[in-house]
Amino acid sequence: SISNMDKKMEAFTKCLDEVERHLGDTEDSVHTIETSVRQLQETIVKLQDKADDLENHSCRCNLHLVGLPEGEEGKDPVSFLENWLPTFLNLPDLPENLEIERAHRTFLPKTRNADRPCMLLFKLLRYHDKETILRQAHKLGPLTFKNKPIYLFPDMSTDLFQKRKSFSDVKRLCKDLAILFALFFPARLRIDFQGQIDVFRCRRDDVSLFLPPPPLLDMLETDI
Repeated sequence: SISNMDKKMEAFTKCLDEVERHLGDTEDSVHTIETSVRQLQETIVKLQDKADDLENHSCRCNLHLVGLPEGEEGKDPVSFLENWLPTFLNLPDLPENLEIERAHRTFLPKTRNADRPCMLLFKLLRYHDKETILRQAHKLGPLTFKNKPIYLFPDMSTDLFQKRKSFSDVKRLCKDLAILFALFFPARLRIDFQGQIDVFRCRRDDVSLFLPPPPLLDMLETDI
C-alpha cells in the first residue's frame, strides 16, 4: 500500500514538474509575444507618422477656396483662378505668372442652390505662390466676393488638422489676453509671454491637454 502511494506520488511529482515546465514555456512565449506586439505597435505609430508626413508633403502646394458663388468658376476652374485670384487678392508682382496645375470641386456635387458655398481645391505649381496668397489674404482681412464671404485654407491631412485644431482654446485665450503666439507647421504652438518663449507640440496621446506655460496658466486662473 505504501509502495503504491510512493508510486502515485512519484507519478504526481512528474506530472507537476511537466506542468511547471509547460507553464514556464508558456510564460516565455507570452513575454515574447508581448514584446513583439509592443514593437509592432511602435512601428505602426512610426509608419502612420511617416504616411501622414508624406500626405501633407504631397498637398503642400494645395489650397481650399470656400465661398465662391455657385458656377462662378465656369467649365475651366484652372483658367478662372489664374486670372481671378491675382485681381481679387491684389497680389503683389510675382516673379512669374500665377500657374495652377489643377482645380476641382470637393465633397459635394454641383447644385442649383445659389446659397450653398462652392468649395474648390486647387494645386499651385509653386509653393512660394501658395505662401504669397495666404499672406496676402491674411493681410487683407475678411474677404468678400459678390457679397459672399470668401475663405482660403491650406490643404492638410485629417490627422494634422485635428492636431492643429487642438490648440484653438489656447489660441483664443492668448488672443483675448493680447499675448503673442504663432502656430507653426506642422503643429507647433509658440507662446511669447513676459520674455519667456515656450513651444508646445501636439502629441498623439494627449492631443486635447495643451496648457500654457506655468506663469501664463497662473495668470489665466487668476483672471478667469
